[in-house]
Amino acid sequence: MANTTVARLYHSEAITLLDGRVLITGSDPQDGKHPEEIRVEVFTPPYLYSSKPRPTFSVTNKDWSYGSKITVTLGTIPTGTIKASLLGAVSSTHGNSMGARTLFPAVSCLGTICTVTAPPSKYISPPGWYQFFILQDGIPAVGQYVRIGGDPGQLGNWPPGSDFTRPGI
Repeated sequence: MANTTVARLYHSEAITLLDGRVLITGSDPQDGKHPEEIRVEVFTPPYLYSSKPRPTFSVTNKDWSYGSKITVTLGTIPTGTIKASLLGAVSSTHGNSMGARTLFPAVSCLGTICTVTAPPSKYISPPGWYQFFILQDGIPAVGQYVRIGGDPGQLGNWPPGSDFTRPGI
């Protein structure tokens, strides 16, 4: 869709932001020709400039069990085709996202109430955090993070302490 304005080589990254734009950072080529890069670029895909309406939604349950049915409330009655997508929130390095995945779960709507079916198992969707989007005619709403598959590693079992803030859902 577009080229970056800076040479992006070793240790460069591109990630999808919750608003649908793409953040591009880094480059540490160590080749004597290209300097270490500290500038950041943001790419706005053309569909975000569309005259079609951008959907809005709310989801209360952000901790999904495999195969569960999740209720999503749209901001307005849809005027086009509604889809849902999940982007795995994975770590990456050297321009590669290890375990990156995009899933399109089943979704059905009646008026402004939609039901999304969570992925069926850890083999399709390893436990972890995902960016959840509702799309109307290919235009994404601003996404939200959801957790799928619980917390099998018990990473959320932080010890009590008064000198730090415990994370929560």
